[in-house]
Amino acid sequence: MADFTALIIGCGTMGAATARLALECGKFQQVIVADRDLQRANDLAHTLEGPITARQLDYRQEDQLAKSLGGVSVVLNTTGPFNRDTLSLMRTVIEAGIPYADINDDVETLQSVFESEYLGSLAKHRGVGVLPGLGASPGQTNVLARHMAGRMDIVEEVRFFMVNDASYRSEAVWRHRLALFSQSALLYDRGRWTQTSGMSEFQDVAFPAPWDNIRCYNVGLETVTIPMSFKGLLHASLWRGFSDPDTTETLKGLVDAGFASEETLEVDGVSITPAALSAAVLAGTQRAGDSPDPGRLPRQVRVKGVREGREAELTMTYSFPQGDIALATASCLVVGAGLLVERELPGPGVYPPEAMDPAPFMWDMESRGVHFKLEDSASTRT
Repeated sequence: MADFTALIIGCGTMGAATARLALECGKFQQVIVADRDLQRANDLAHTLEGPITARQLDYRQEDQLAKSLGGVSVVLNTTGPFNRDTLSLMRTVIEAGIPYADINDDVETLQSVFESEYLGSLAKHRGVGVLPGLGASPGQTNVLARHMAGRMDIVEEVRFFMVNDASYRSEAVWRHRLALFSQSALLYDRGRWTQTSGMSEFQDVAFPAPWDNIRCYNVGLETVTIPMSFKGLLHASLWRGFSDPDTTETLKGLVDAGFASEETLEVDGVSITPAALSAAVLAGTQRAGDSPDPGRLPRQVRVKGVREGREAELTMTYSFPQGDIALATASCLVVGAGLLVERELPGPGVYPPEAMDPAPFMWDMESRGVHFKLEDSASTRT
């Protein structure tokens, strides 16, 4: 086994899944789990078997971060995953000459990273690879789009459809979902970036049995690099729905009524936001067990374009085993970590997920029980 050490920042659900997979993958002789709360890091280290140590680290303190990088082969940031406070972290890591990857899905942060001439030049100068947005979406979604685009001569349209578990996670995630569904939706249409009102457009998406049709709303494109990666692209968008249709309608009702607002209100001397109140109610309902078990959750990537002189469309539907939502995100990050330490990238620099060879990612997904179904419009055309 190579003498590689992975530093995993964040010891929440995603950090725990990433640490577990990093220990299992066989590429790392040492795994360090770090968190602002040392007890949290220690608790995680004690629950896992293998060469793992805990460390107290507040990555927002640059001097503290810099001192923690000695002997580290790759930094994997699992904080968030919707975190806007990562640019200084990335700069410090890259300046130290260490590869970096994260699971960030914040659109504004990802735009800033990929548009930064400084970060790209610094990574090339230090000779390291950087892979932002390497989770489930963006991440695996981009990789699958790349895989399908490889079967096309020209790619004109990419659409992503994600189905969320209505009973999954905490108040923080419900608050994020409220913000995601209520804010203006960013999409790439007719060759330019546009915005539409949150939850103003939907598609009833046909998934294979047993899911059938699921209503998905346009919530904005997390995969912001797709138009840069596929020249001549005319449309790219991302749509989300829930396994329980009642949850989708409840969320829309809250958004339409203004209960996704982050404006602070005073109620009986207590400061609260409508979004915080809504998130608490939604999370409490899920803990009460009112939502049905969703089983495996489907996701879909559609790519339209031209192949052999004819219009063509490919649809990839895939699903992870029940209960493996965190692993679905962490697995992509750990595969990327392996590519970084083995220097199996096109070269040093900042890369989007779709710049990677899809093969190791898809192999990893299949080995974890992911079901794939690829449909080709040419095979069904009469």
